[in-house]
This record gives sequence, structure tokens and C-alpha cells, in this order.
Amino acid sequence: MTKTKSTDILKQFAKLQKQAEKHVHAAKKAIEKKIAKEVAAVHKKYAKELKSLEGVVAGFGAGGKVAKVKVVSGVKRTRRSLPKVTDEQIKDAVTKIAAGGKKVTSAEIFKAAEITRPRFNAFLKAHKGVLKVEGNKRSTVYFLA
Repeated sequence: MTKTKSTDILKQFAKLQKQAEKHVHAAKKAIEKKIAKEVAAVHKKYAKELKSLEGVVAGFGAGGKVAKVKVVSGVKRTRRSLPKVTDEQIKDAVTKIAAGGKKVTSAEIFKAAEITRPRFNAFLKAHKGVLKVEGNKRSTVYFLA
């Protein structure tokens, strides 16, 4: 008797799961339809302005049409990254630009060594005797020790 009860419960659960899946898919389709309607409404709203701009462009003699705006959602930009730089490479770059007792700003160091501020801070912590610091905040300059 317990086997039949458990199989009945499992069958009911499977049936409810299928119903829930159908409900979720139907809700998703309804939302997608609403989005499509809103996008169409936006295109319709600005269609007159686009036509008038196309006329202006044609009046300039370009002969081409203004490109239609393509709506793309969910596209991520790629993150820009700098190449990995070793402490020795940073040290070489700093010694080149700060040679002869020249005082340089952090921005100049970042550009010459192709590094970011966090990487420069890590370099400073690891190599405390390489550079001396003078000034405060925006007026900070670095020179060789």
C-alpha cells in the first residue's frame, strides 16, 4: 500500500511539474510579446523624425539613407586589459623615465610601464627602496632613491 501511495505522489508531482513548466513558458512568451509591441511602438514614434533626417541627408547630396537603429539587448562590452608586467619591467621603465634625478608623476609612470594604479601600488609595497615619494595627493611626484 505504501508503494502505490508513493508512486501516486510521484505521478502527481510529475504532473504538477509539467503544468508549472507550461505556465512559465506561457508567461515568458507573453512578456516577449509585450517587449516586441513596445519596441514597435518606439520605432513608430520616431519614424517621422527618421524620415525627415533621411530627407536632410539626401539634400546634402550624400544620396544614402540614415541607417536604421538596431536594438540589441544583452550585449556586453569586452573588458580592456593591459599586458602582464613583471616588477623588473616596471623597475626598468621607471629608471628610464626618472633617470638623472628627474621627478615624475604617477600618470607618467603608468603610461611608460603600461600598468594600472593597483599594479603600481603593489610594486611600491614590494619594492620600498626603489622610489622616493614627495608631495601629497595630486602633487605627488616620484624619483629614484
